[in-house]
Amino acid sequence: MLKSESILNLKWAKRGVVGSIIATLIITALEFPPPIGFETRPQNNVSLLWLAYFFVILIIEISAIPLIYKRPKLGAYFAIIAAVFNIFFVIADQIHLLQPEVATPLYSMIEGIGAVVSIVLIYFAWKVFKLNSNYVNKNDYE
Repeated sequence: MLKSESILNLKWAKRGVVGSIIATLIITALEFPPPIGFETRPQNNVSLLWLAYFFVILIIEISAIPLIYKRPKLGAYFAIIAAVFNIFFVIADQIHLLQPEVATPLYSMIEGIGAVVSIVLIYFAWKVFKLNSNYVNKNDYE
């Protein structure tokens, strides 16, 4: 791969990371209770541990956006960690660790879309990570 192709791929991979994070944040907003989102289950059964876990995911995702441009390798780490945490959060909700009530089909579909977007985020972040690694011999481009 030529150096210009690598830079172009890196640019698009970074855009993919940012786009995936924005999509994840929009889906997260749709998972809130009405009037913002579609969550119909009562929120008084959710433990503070899961609320803290949610905020950790949110902070890591938001901090990955500037990091992906300033320190791409660290930003890719943050994005991968946030995506994996998000997938674990969806699994925990589906096996009723967050709330004892069953989620509505619409809410479960929104969570499933969030998990798919998280997998896409992992893919783009991995591309950024690999394109920033020193696995390419720099003498090939001189």
